[in-house]
Amino acid sequence: LYEKGLEKPFREFKLEICHEVSEPKLQNYDDNGRIHTVRIDRIAYKEKRKYQPKPLISHAAEREQVVKLGTTDYEDFISFINVVRDTLMSLPATVDLSTVGLNYIEEEITVDVRDDFHGILAKGDNRILQHSVVTHVYVLSFLSGLVDCRLGLNDILIKGNEIVSRHDIMPTTTTKWIKLYDCQFHGAVDEEAFHSARMVVFNPLDACKFELMRFRTMYAEKTLPFTIRTAACVKGAEVELQSWLVMSTGFSSNRDPLTQVPCEN
Repeated sequence: LYEKGLEKPFREFKLEICHEVSEPKLQNYDDNGRIHTVRIDRIAYKEKRKYQPKPLISHAAEREQVVKLGTTDYEDFISFINVVRDTLMSLPATVDLSTVGLNYIEEEITVDVRDDFHGILAKGDNRILQHSVVTHVYVLSFLSGLVDCRLGLNDILIKGNEIVSRHDIMPTTTTKWIKLYDCQFHGAVDEEAFHSARMVVFNPLDACKFELMRFRTMYAEKTLPFTIRTAACVKGAEVELQSWLVMSTGFSSNRDPLTQVPCEN
């Protein structure tokens, strides 16, 4: 890590698969403004048993701050976060042999999907002139032994050829298909299996949250879900700033009831 004006880094450390980038924050900096901050944490997930008020098994995260950085330059801030996330995703998919024989009391796997939208709007009517949507898929698993996991997507290339396992709780259906562009995968993914069957087959890292894959999609809506209008009024030495959050009447949220059904053992 370098600071402008320094010839040598003020801090050196090696990025590992157990590292995570925190959510960016805006914190008080001085009397004249605020500063963008972000942390890199070392995360250790532990399986814990609780007995009060009733027996319960949980997988809790223990955080240790490695470094916390701040800057008033937003472009540098976002660039740094993206570079660190890219590096974490490209780290080798190593297996800790000491945990291969570990049996969890309660097995669990979590998939988090996040869409990042960037767009340029027209003045006046807020029409979307340009846009970019990148979907990030994160996985956190607590599974005993070495296992193969399979993740299916509403990929338009498999429309009409969906495979429903006899072990499924209910048929997997969707009415909204998407086209995937520029797919990128973590080293834990079998890329050949994806290109041949459009199925994401992977060996998850143990007790470690990692970015499984990312891809670009087209924004399907004609308008944004909400817009923000601001107005500033200068009265002598005082500046009054007002903001209005306006929800779009034409935005259609996901109402598929199947997305609300949790997985069973």
